[in-house]
Amino acid sequence: MPIIQPERLHFFYVDLPLCEQANLYRKGGYHPVHIDDILNERYRVVNKLGYGSYATVWLVKDLTSGRYAALKILTAEATNTSEVDVLRHLKTIQAESPDILGGEFIVKVFDDFTVDGPNGTHQCFVTEVLGPHLATELDLFWGGDEDSVEIADALYPADMKDDQYPIDTAKKMVAQVAQGVAYLHRIGVVHGDLHPKNALLYFPEIENWSDQDIQKYFGPPKKRRVIRHPKYSDITIDDPRVPEYFVLADTSVDLLALCTLASVHIKICDFGQAFLWGNEPTRIEIHTPRVYAAPEVIFRDPVTPAADIWALAVLAHYLLSGGSFLFHSYSGIEKEVVRSMVLTLGKLPDRWWSKWDDRTEWFDDSGTLIGDAKMGGKRMLVKISCPRMEEEEIEDFEDLIRRMVCYQPEDRISADDVVQSIPADWIKGCKP
Repeated sequence: MPIIQPERLHFFYVDLPLCEQANLYRKGGYHPVHIDDILNERYRVVNKLGYGSYATVWLVKDLTSGRYAALKILTAEATNTSEVDVLRHLKTIQAESPDILGGEFIVKVFDDFTVDGPNGTHQCFVTEVLGPHLATELDLFWGGDEDSVEIADALYPADMKDDQYPIDTAKKMVAQVAQGVAYLHRIGVVHGDLHPKNALLYFPEIENWSDQDIQKYFGPPKKRRVIRHPKYSDITIDDPRVPEYFVLADTSVDLLALCTLASVHIKICDFGQAFLWGNEPTRIEIHTPRVYAAPEVIFRDPVTPAADIWALAVLAHYLLSGGSFLFHSYSGIEKEVVRSMVLTLGKLPDRWWSKWDDRTEWFDDSGTLIGDAKMGGKRMLVKISCPRMEEEEIEDFEDLIRRMVCYQPEDRISADDVVQSIPADWIKGCKP
């Protein structure tokens, strides 16, 4: 029976739901982790929290302090990225100046170290444990299936819940995320990837939970065997680069309920697209989901903190409207998002208009809509119904949003200005 060398094995495995891509366990890729592994002679792996294209995240117990924490292990290829610089900067600022306004809405970084493995050297960061990301909770209301509706009904009694999402909770979330963004900009960080999956629910007691509490709210690790592609099932594989088993990253409904029914507290995390801001536009390719991306991101111009302001406007509208995007696309396709920008805000500045090759599908040279007459003229910017918010409140929000989504980055207001413009009762009601 043939034996295949490890460097040729990255395509031999089957991807599983709720799990990172198996083929990224290769040289330069993920570090293989198993339950009860001890890293840096201090952190024992307890369960899986999540994963992304450039990292896996694990629930660990700090054997020195006895507390629980989250351990993010970057791929070997990502070890020298701007995320490392940002997280180390955060760690220093949080230790030296813990009381800066808005810092309570940013994940805390406790420790960092490297680990060597079969796939290379991996940068690791230890942070506080956060709960499910915001998109998980929103899906309960907008996911559309019967299970989601039942869970939402259980989490929010009838007097707290409307047919979309509790508006008072949405206002608190908007205020918290805005304060978090203002904090980041104040300490010289551009997040670059602001959307619901990078804003997580937080329950501060988690780090001091007993082992029994952890079992109750996170459950036992959901191990799944590594499945080899049927085409290669008869090949003997000796591959230290792949773990002996995978662990699923699933969200506990009990944990979601705990984070939600306690006073809602959001923390911004995941700095994979972030960079340190030095007062000069940075030419960096950012992979923000297109519906949240500012035009300078889409057209690959130099990026400033103003890109976060645009994304914050889209996220705020999404929360307050009950699931509507400012610039809509049924499938998140870039050209559809840009079309929606033009229909809503008017013709792009010339430097982007000339680059946008797809413009001739819908517009003439002056930016006037052509073709399908059913699409009509300019669209509304803010799409919030009066029963959900008072008319005067909607008008004030529209004024704020228009100052946040100016085409020219230098014309957008700052994050501090956004916080100052948010109604006082939203800010007062969001303090953890």
